[in-house]
Amino acid sequence: MQFLKKLFAGHTPPVVTASEADAIHQAILQLEQQYAATPDDITLRQELLIKYTQAASIYSQVPAYQSRVDDVFDKMNELRNTARKNF
Repeated sequence: MQFLKKLFAGHTPPVVTASEADAIHQAILQLEQQYAATPDDITLRQELLIKYTQAASIYSQVPAYQSRVDDVFDKMNELRNTARKNF
């Protein structure tokens, strides 16, 4: 246990601001619109999945966005299921 304390001593997690959460939210909205227009675009689907993963981490750290974390995970699962069906 002491090892872990020493390992993480002095390590502070990065501070995430609401503006970062807003920026990733806008990026996701834009990607979702593009995906709605071209749902067969695999590259776009991968990019959207990456943004969802980033958003889950960022949203969990910003109180105003914490209620959206579950929605992000649901959307990630939908994308994965779509990919499995199309594979």
